[in-house]
Amino acid sequence: MTKVSDIPKTTKNDKRFGKYLVFLVTAGLILSIIGTSIYFVFFHNETIFRGAVVTNGGTCAQIGASILSKGGTAVDAAIAALLCDGVSVPNCMGIGGGFFMNIYTKDKGVEFLDSREVAPGAASENMYGTNQSLASRGGLAVAVPGELKGYWEAYRKYGGKVPWKDLVQPSIDLCKSGILVTKYLEKMLALQVDVISKDEFLRETFIDPKTNKTYVQNQYIKRPRLAKTLEIVAESGPDALYNGTLTEGFLQDIRNKGGIITREDLINFKPQWKKPIQIQLPLNQTLYTPPPPGSGVILSLIMNILNGFLDFSQPKLLTNWQRVVESFKFGFAKRTTLGDPNFVPMDDFVGNLTSKWFAEEMRKQIFDTKTFQNQSYYGADVYEPDDHGTANLCVLAPNGDAVVVTSTINLDFGAGFMSGSTGIILNDQMDDFSSPDFPNSYDVPPSPNNYIRPGKKPVSSILPTIILDGDDNVRLLVGGSGGTKIITSVALAIVKHLWFNYTIEEAVADPRLHHQLFPMKLFFEKGFENNMALVNALYTIGHEYEILGPADGFNTVTAISRRNESLSAAFDPRRGGDKAFVV
Repeated sequence: MTKVSDIPKTTKNDKRFGKYLVFLVTAGLILSIIGTSIYFVFFHNETIFRGAVVTNGGTCAQIGASILSKGGTAVDAAIAALLCDGVSVPNCMGIGGGFFMNIYTKDKGVEFLDSREVAPGAASENMYGTNQSLASRGGLAVAVPGELKGYWEAYRKYGGKVPWKDLVQPSIDLCKSGILVTKYLEKMLALQVDVISKDEFLRETFIDPKTNKTYVQNQYIKRPRLAKTLEIVAESGPDALYNGTLTEGFLQDIRNKGGIITREDLINFKPQWKKPIQIQLPLNQTLYTPPPPGSGVILSLIMNILNGFLDFSQPKLLTNWQRVVESFKFGFAKRTTLGDPNFVPMDDFVGNLTSKWFAEEMRKQIFDTKTFQNQSYYGADVYEPDDHGTANLCVLAPNGDAVVVTSTINLDFGAGFMSGSTGIILNDQMDDFSSPDFPNSYDVPPSPNNYIRPGKKPVSSILPTIILDGDDNVRLLVGGSGGTKIITSVALAIVKHLWFNYTIEEAVADPRLHHQLFPMKLFFEKGFENNMALVNALYTIGHEYEILGPADGFNTVTAISRRNESLSAAFDPRRGGDKAFVV
């Protein structure tokens, strides 16, 4: 038994050593924390970011991120970034157009805002007669724009943490200081020089008076007319355009080009809140995508067909890609019957296409060793026109709320003219309607569900999409721009990232393939020249194909991916763009 007297007494040196030991341990812990922080900041910084913004326009993601850093909501940041994109990619979008917006908040879930343009009150089914060009360029091509009213509607319900004026000011500054011409914008200006040259105000804005040619990369383009309009909107709100000081001049500019939009059309335009389409994906994930007249229901059908139909462990397997292509064909067949649900009953249609049993019926008609050249085999008896243009952006706020929004003026530079009094480039969204006088080049009749009616919205391919994980946290935000290829490109990005384990950057940049049933041809992006074994194998199955050159182009995708605490974002190298993270 040990006696108390046998226990060594603590000396002053022992106490001093104990203090030194505590100091060393504490210092070591502090240095470890500092070292870990430095490591993550410089080497693993994506894991410490809590928010991100991805845009098509240069600097626009930085503007959106700055709004988040000021305490703004995801919607606040999206509006500021959209206004910037409207200045930076003027050929694609702006306040003369309209948009679809998917919004996720922790307390309310996912809600969809439809602010797509509508046909004017004086529009009619046969308004273009036999002159189809009137639907794509000029005043009659312009549908009632919904962009600004949609921003205000979203701001009132899900924004407001940053003053409205502060959301608009960065774009005013950009209009005054000038937008930097990127390689992409230089290309688009040059391609559309004929359209630009025909309009006084487009010509004034986008043609360099020193060279009498469109501006080139690294030059700056100023937009003083739009700056004045945005200054008024910043002070007075969107009503300045829809029923205020800007209205009459704006309407007269449209009338001068042969348009029929009235003040009543502008006043009566109302953005619509809707429930998004919702389907289940593997790994307890839930996909939310736009209802008609958007093409989210077609994306849902494609994903339901492919769910459980692909071998995730072998991404390059021929069977996988045959099934992907066939799912595209069935999807586009069903797109021909889409319409505006305010005018055409869509409930049964949506219910069928989003059901598992319907996808199973489609799978029974897909064969791994053959395809079919008859559109009616896939269920298409009518034709839908292509749509065009657009820009997509994604926002993930530090609190977990999110926005994916796709905006468009349709064709590059829309209706081909700018409002001189406002600096706004007008949309040509009327071109997205079907017309009974215009059967397509395959002698297939147009879709009556998409005929023009006053106040009606045309069918669109845009589908800003949100995917949540099993804990209702954002797993993926994704959307695209560029017409009908949006549907297949977004589907491919989801499949490659979530199912084939590509990084989000790889999934967005990887070469794509596309089939939309009209024409009956499989299109490959130029990068597939390095994978001719797959091209030839699909040709052997029966797919006629074409490898598109760089000038023919594929559309672009933007996305934000979140896996546990790891956050990554991607804009498309096909166009370029901007991304910014928020701590």
